[in-house]
Amino acid sequence: MINTTNPINQTTRGVAIAVFGLLFAVYLFTYTGYIQSSDGLAMFATVENMVRRGAIDSNQLLWMGIQQGSFGPDGTLYSRKGIGMGLLAYPFAWIALHWPNLGLIHVVLLLNPLLTAWTGALLYRTGRRLGWTISTAAATALLFGLATLAWPYTQTFFSDPVCGWGLFGALYGLLSFRQSGRKRYLMGSGLAWSLAYLARTVNLVTLPIFFATLLVALYRRQRGTAAPALQLSSVTQFVRDHWRPLISFLIPVVIGGIVSLWWNWIRFGSIWESGYVESEAFSAPWLFGIVGLLVGPARGFFWYSPILLLGFGGIGWFWQRLRWFTGSIITLCAIYLLLYGKWYMWHGGYSWGPRFLVPLVPFLAILVGPAWERLMVERRWGNGGRLFTVVLLALSIAVQLIGLAVPFALVQDWLATTVEPLFAPETFTNLTYSPLLRQWDFLQSDQIHLAWWRATLRQGQIDWQGIILPLVGVVLSLLTLVTYARQSQERRTRRLYGLLYVAILSTIAVALLLNYQITLGSPALQPAADRIAHMERPGDVILYLRPIETQQFANLYHGRLPTLGLIPRENLLDEDQQWLQHLRTDYARVWVVSDDGAPERSGWEQPMRAENFLIQENRLPGTDNSRLALYAMASPETLTEAGSGILFGDPNSDAAITASNGWIRLTGYAISKEVTPGGLLLIELRWESLQSVAENYHVFVHLLDQHGDKIDQRDGQPVQWMRPISSWQPGEEIIDHYGMLLPVDTFAGVYHVVVGLYDPVSGQRLPVSAGPGDYTVELGPIEVRRN
Repeated sequence: MINTTNPINQTTRGVAIAVFGLLFAVYLFTYTGYIQSSDGLAMFATVENMVRRGAIDSNQLLWMGIQQGSFGPDGTLYSRKGIGMGLLAYPFAWIALHWPNLGLIHVVLLLNPLLTAWTGALLYRTGRRLGWTISTAAATALLFGLATLAWPYTQTFFSDPVCGWGLFGALYGLLSFRQSGRKRYLMGSGLAWSLAYLARTVNLVTLPIFFATLLVALYRRQRGTAAPALQLSSVTQFVRDHWRPLISFLIPVVIGGIVSLWWNWIRFGSIWESGYVESEAFSAPWLFGIVGLLVGPARGFFWYSPILLLGFGGIGWFWQRLRWFTGSIITLCAIYLLLYGKWYMWHGGYSWGPRFLVPLVPFLAILVGPAWERLMVERRWGNGGRLFTVVLLALSIAVQLIGLAVPFALVQDWLATTVEPLFAPETFTNLTYSPLLRQWDFLQSDQIHLAWWRATLRQGQIDWQGIILPLVGVVLSLLTLVTYARQSQERRTRRLYGLLYVAILSTIAVALLLNYQITLGSPALQPAADRIAHMERPGDVILYLRPIETQQFANLYHGRLPTLGLIPRENLLDEDQQWLQHLRTDYARVWVVSDDGAPERSGWEQPMRAENFLIQENRLPGTDNSRLALYAMASPETLTEAGSGILFGDPNSDAAITASNGWIRLTGYAISKEVTPGGLLLIELRWESLQSVAENYHVFVHLLDQHGDKIDQRDGQPVQWMRPISSWQPGEEIIDHYGMLLPVDTFAGVYHVVVGLYDPVSGQRLPVSAGPGDYTVELGPIEVRRN
């Protein structure tokens, strides 16, 4: 029989920690290290900017357009998601940003494993508060964590596990207050609900359930279990008697509401505007959505968590003992089902199973406890009942494993190409389209996305660290679970053991993340990310043109610059032109992480090379033609202008270079007159073509110190190789830009710039009209001053 005592003590806490650790260690084994959905990317983009520079935009995902965000009044892209995920993930991202050997996404992806394991620990503690034995309470928690949808969703950055943790934590707080009378549980309950609400504002509809549950708990504590009906005349007195508990619950709730309204206002200029578009509405056929969520072959809830069917056998036990608790769960489930059954994308889009019902999993899992006790311990139905339970358990674990092994997007992509339009109704009603069946088609070696498996394939050898570390955590957690369950140690010994256990588990998690930053890193992007972080300055921005590798760059880059993630195009669209203008007017320097296309065919870089200043350019290793380029956005008006009129002519002619035989005229130039060590030296040359020239002479620009020694140089065809001299037409004017980044150890003093043209094959320079034997034009002087 289930124990009728309420043993909340050190043993209960210790076992709860062990349950948490066991689940977390298992989740580390199935950790993937990348975000699978656009929803997750949108929420990560927000927290990334919050940590890097105190901003809340998601401009890294401009290449997505309005798929996961909306543009605010300031023209900036903002995620439509709540701030809850950002608040919870902020500490993780902050740690990763300040620890260069950790990836931001790698660390942030620990949020859902930790909260799901925490939810399992809360389930265990709930079972103990309900008087269950240690074994029954622990079994219920582990069933939740390893045999339901909760497990696959630990691999994601969806907000659904957060909502489940927050809502169940709110109910646990109310139950704890009902038993103990401690108001701290009410504060925790209100805080947990607020975080679930901030993660997904639709949870506002659940507030009346929890508030009504609180009122019932207060009333029954005052009057006893068999309380008479509350009369209207006694409401005022009731509020006077219980204003402290009510305030304890409502303070975090009200704060959450204020934060939510502020979140709307700061993004979209109105406290009532959340950014969702008209097409995102409650417009689905209600019955179709409800049936699809419950038993549909594609997204039916109980197909993805068969073990939860046992919960129907536990409702009676709960109804006899805790009707208020049971009523809260039933009402919550009904509201969620009715709400999301009507949502236009009731199925959750690209996801595994009925994503929107994941928050209900812990509530239904707690109902399984009494049925598990009767079937597996008391054997009420004999061996047949036990066999039935084992079969359900085996099916449930198998479903989770196939969902964990390969990305759910593979099936969704296959469906998108097989059945049109996307998310056609038949994809949810035809059994042959069910991901539960189709997922097996993609169970191939190169499709398995577990982090340790991907690292193994990349390295060509088994990633033992990725395998052994989680297994050590599992074994240690099992030993800890048994140790605490035996209740054989003194209180002080249990505390010391618990602290040591948590420390070891934390070390395992950190060591695993350090390993994955190496084994799953991007050798091509690492130099670019490091160089930007080392050389960035206020006023810089990153133009990132590799959308497919957005996550890889976010993992590796530990700087603080804003990033604009845009699609590489040869011909820019109107909205692209607006962003290009934004780069030129709002930033001093632009770091471009290019795609594999040539810069002269890039709609982004071609105008910058022609009209702005290329400072540096480095090819990314292991790529076809990807580069990291740094451009200065200064305009000629910020430079000192000077005239020249120097002519360049035939190097094989003995005649003096004059207007009659000159080939090219340097009509003028603009140059920075004062620079600082580590600062930019910008040079604009204005050429005029006097006659056609067949050879493609190169331009050289040399920076010389007081002694004539060369400090830096730029060489190449004019306009960054985009306007070879052979393409110049007589009378045409060519604007040619050059930029140099002075070393930080440059001495203060006067420097000079010399310019000339030369044959890249022979090295012979073109003579100039300044005088016999002259082959260069001196620009300057330039003064280098220290701040």
